[in-house]
Amino acid sequence: MKIIFYITHEGLNCYKEHDIVVDFFLWEEVEEIDAYLTSLSENTLISIVIDVIEEDIYFEWAPRLLPWEKQSFLERRKSRFSNEEFSLSEVQWTNYQREGQAGRKEELLLISLLANDEHFVNFLTKLEEAQILVTSIYSKPFLLVEYFKKRVKSYLKLSKKELLHPFLVVSRESEYAFRQIFFYEGQLRISRLVELDHESRDMTTSLAHETKLAIAYVRSQDFISPDIKIGLVFLDSDPELLLGLLKRCKQEGIVSSVDDEHFFKALSFNDLTQKKQYCSVNKNRCFSRQAMVDFIFASQLKGFYSNPYIKKIKGFILGRQVFIGLNILLLLGGIYYIVVSSVNALVSWEKQAIYEQKIIEHNTEVVRLKKVVNLQDNAQHIKASVEFSEAILKLKLSRVVAFDIEQWSEVFNQHSQHIQLSDMYWKTLKRFDSRESEITITAWVFPFYETYKDPVKWVDDFVEDFKKLPGVKSVELQQEPLNRNLTQTLIIDATQKTVDALPFTVKIGVKDVEFK
Repeated sequence: MKIIFYITHEGLNCYKEHDIVVDFFLWEEVEEIDAYLTSLSENTLISIVIDVIEEDIYFEWAPRLLPWEKQSFLERRKSRFSNEEFSLSEVQWTNYQREGQAGRKEELLLISLLANDEHFVNFLTKLEEAQILVTSIYSKPFLLVEYFKKRVKSYLKLSKKELLHPFLVVSRESEYAFRQIFFYEGQLRISRLVELDHESRDMTTSLAHETKLAIAYVRSQDFISPDIKIGLVFLDSDPELLLGLLKRCKQEGIVSSVDDEHFFKALSFNDLTQKKQYCSVNKNRCFSRQAMVDFIFASQLKGFYSNPYIKKIKGFILGRQVFIGLNILLLLGGIYYIVVSSVNALVSWEKQAIYEQKIIEHNTEVVRLKKVVNLQDNAQHIKASVEFSEAILKLKLSRVVAFDIEQWSEVFNQHSQHIQLSDMYWKTLKRFDSRESEITITAWVFPFYETYKDPVKWVDDFVEDFKKLPGVKSVELQQEPLNRNLTQTLIIDATQKTVDALPFTVKIGVKDVEFK
């Protein structure tokens, strides 16, 4: 909950957010004020608006400094004002610069001092002792300037350049009190609180007269050139008062002609206030106090004054906001992580389901292919068995040996004049269907006329012809008809009477040219 303490000379006005009831306490009602502060919740945020006469606002020129030097200069300048003499003080740079008479570059400095008041000082002390969260302290004149820059500027559709023109803003504080503020180039220069005669029958005339005096005072301060016209803006909620102001100002000579009407505006707080709370209670009694309260509740405004306690509270609030922000970031990070993890998990589950489906389909296809392959294997096996059987039968029926008998017969026929076959037998090497065979031939060579040359030659020719046959790997003459050694020949000649033919043996290795 937010509460605004509006401080005046008479006492303390308490405005609550989302309420229209105003609690008022005189400064003499100490016990009632203490009880009210005690009843506040520890989470209540307090803003203070100071609307008193003892607020001294003035300006002075200071040497222009570098940006990093300005803050320390303000702190030194502010330390000159003792707490015993002033309850609150504020020093600010206005960014308005000039070149002094000695050629020194200067910048205008704003100084606002609030004189020590026993009631106000005690009230601040009680707030600090009760550890009530005071977030902002506003100065009524500077609050009106912010109101003009945000509400009036937007309502009148003033440009940034027009906002730099001189304006005298007259706002109604109460039944007979008015505050006159003059600001130029966007900066407050003069604030003046006037109270009209309670017995005056024509308040419009009295207000126009006080306005004329204020303009004369502004002119005397040499803020602006004499030829520069000052814009007039009146803020009130009384239609009758606002309606007759232009005529009275013309009579006083403030507005000289109709051409100057664009420098004169009479506006109602009801038209300027966007979110009405306390201004909605009585539209004709909506003065600047109620308008400023609604303005603070509806806007995020920076306070004007500060003290060590307020700085401490702001640091605490800032730390809490940072802590909350970090927690929110952590929460968002956690939510983001959970969402991302959930999405990834969902995607993973979907991928896993797809993979499992593909595995099932793959296994099904493998089983199908195995069946097809097994059928093909069985068919091929059966085909191979049949072909093998046919080859065996064919081998047995058409070819009982693993060589071509016809070619071998031709060799025997060619050498029949000198070679006579005696025995011929063969065997299959290794397994029964092997392509390799071994043939042993026993034969006689003739005629033999007691000389070895011709028989040996005939046998050698016989062997050479066998070597030329297809499929013959080797031909080995195991037993020669006659030893090529002459000694044996003589022995034979001596031991035997008559020899017509000589025996010999040939072993032939054959590799069948056809696979069976």
